[in-house]
Amino acid sequence: MILPNNGKVIVFDDKIEDVHKLLSLLSKEKIAYLYYHDEYGNDLPAEPVENVRLVFLDLELVTNGSNSKNIIAPIAQRLKTSLVPNNLYILIYWSTKENKYREELEREFENGLKDYKPLKILTLDKAKANDEDGFSYIRAELIKGIKQFSALTSFLFWESSVNNAAGSITNQICSIFFRDDKWDTNMSGLLYQLAKGQAGSDAIKGLDKFQLLELAADVFNANLVESVEKKFQSVLRSINLEEIKQSGSGMSTDEKNNLHTKIHLLYSSSGFNHFYPGNLYIMDINAIGKEIIQRNLKEDSKKTLNKQNTRLVCIDLTPACDYAQEKNYSRMAYGVLFPKEISKKNLKGGDFRYDACPLMKFDDYSFLLIDFRCVRSFTKDEFLFKFSEQTKYRLRSSLLLDIEAQLANHVNRPGIITF
Repeated sequence: MILPNNGKVIVFDDKIEDVHKLLSLLSKEKIAYLYYHDEYGNDLPAEPVENVRLVFLDLELVTNGSNSKNIIAPIAQRLKTSLVPNNLYILIYWSTKENKYREELEREFENGLKDYKPLKILTLDKAKANDEDGFSYIRAELIKGIKQFSALTSFLFWESSVNNAAGSITNQICSIFFRDDKWDTNMSGLLYQLAKGQAGSDAIKGLDKFQLLELAADVFNANLVESVEKKFQSVLRSINLEEIKQSGSGMSTDEKNNLHTKIHLLYSSSGFNHFYPGNLYIMDINAIGKEIIQRNLKEDSKKTLNKQNTRLVCIDLTPACDYAQEKNYSRMAYGVLFPKEISKKNLKGGDFRYDACPLMKFDDYSFLLIDFRCVRSFTKDEFLFKFSEQTKYRLRSSLLLDIEAQLANHVNRPGIITF
């Protein structure tokens, strides 16, 4: 295997005879690819392809390219149509005209195509690739080129493991029933039983088909993590990985905060559905917010706060099973989003709060504090009245579990007497 078989490879070339050996090699390595060859771009996808990692590009895609502008324009059209902006990929020049047009294209990557700039640009000599021993040349050059990106390759193999793990779960579950004319009916019944097992016999009544499917999918998702771990471990030793170590000057503060945001916080521009653990609602400061500030912040730190840089938050800590069984309540914990200049050193003493959140980006980078003395329960109607708009933020499960664990410790703290 020279590349992970994650199926995110695109080949642009208008002449099938020029890419025959390349496509044969990708097929031999079980690497799925998308091949676009129409000179007018009529075969390009209706929507961009997500998570493309490798692009083979013939620099001369049109026959009337008398100047570099006529050459670059079709390339730009193809990249913008086929790739998602800011997609992380390696571009491989696949051309006999590299020296003629490469400089012009790379200038364009700094200007009009900056949102489609590749991580790295490599080269394959099309003439050598089409020689008698072209097959060996392509293989050797790909291995040499990909070796330079061992960290990226690790992620690519992990992506492949996720894809293969999901496929294995599908095969295992869908193979339970005999493949006859009753198979689809039986599978529909299985999905219903899985949903029923998640929600319970009473709560499942009245749910529509999409709610039932969402509950059934929770079972698949619960099995996916273990399957991914198993698949990844099976390919782990085959990754050509350089030593993993601290290098350079390390991560900047902004890079660390950006990483914290990605691993601890989910964002949806369209908003998340109500009644889901981890949903985080952001509101203007009110009496509860002022009380939390007064109780937790040192006096000299309060001077930097105002209505624009400080917000009230409320996090949904309701167990998922309670929502599935429709127990008609939501357990919410109040807190405050402070500006990034506020940190633990600005807080008063106390073990009645959660203050271990790293800086994460909401509207701006902010410090999140949860006060366990401000936990409330609301009925469904009360909840929808107080939080009528869908939230755009949801805490990921690892951070949510840590908050819940500390809250449980606070509630169950026995206390001791000392003299």
